[in-house]
Amino acid sequence: MNLRKLDSKKKKKIFYDAARFFGFKSLLKVYDFRLENGKVFMLSMQLGVAVDEMPEKLKERLVFAGIKVGEVGRKFRFTLEGSFFLARKERKKVYVNEMAEKLFLYGRDVFSSSIIKDSGDIMENDTVFVCNVWGDILGIGKARYASEVIEKKGEKIAVENLVDRGEYLRKKKLYSAF
Repeated sequence: MNLRKLDSKKKKKIFYDAARFFGFKSLLKVYDFRLENGKVFMLSMQLGVAVDEMPEKLKERLVFAGIKVGEVGRKFRFTLEGSFFLARKERKKVYVNEMAEKLFLYGRDVFSSSIIKDSGDIMENDTVFVCNVWGDILGIGKARYASEVIEKKGEKIAVENLVDRGEYLRKKKLYSAF
């Protein structure tokens, strides 16, 4: 595994998207981000230094280091694991009732009538976190409506399921990014 440091162009792209989505910039000071075949890994600063100081033979045998937080393509796409770690702020979140929680974990979309509340900053077609009543992240979805109307659409689909915690069990499709 060749964990190389991100060049400034890719770093800017990733963190512009991340800052826009999550509203943070402080992670750059605390974590080291590395790129390997289009996959972005987040390492502690100490682990980043340790990887840099490894002999080349050991680096070649390295399989993973840190947490895979996303993939870089045309745009930056977060993995479910990266989203869980990075979603500490109360932004881009939709909270659903218990029935919707179960259905979402089985891969179903979220109906407007199942939404208890939202974070208030959601625009149409935004990527959002779907959370249960206690704030646990169930997965990532795509909002069909803005915050102002998302809870008022009755029996219409309000959030499309992109990826959820249950997908790992259903399809064993690990490390997808959306």
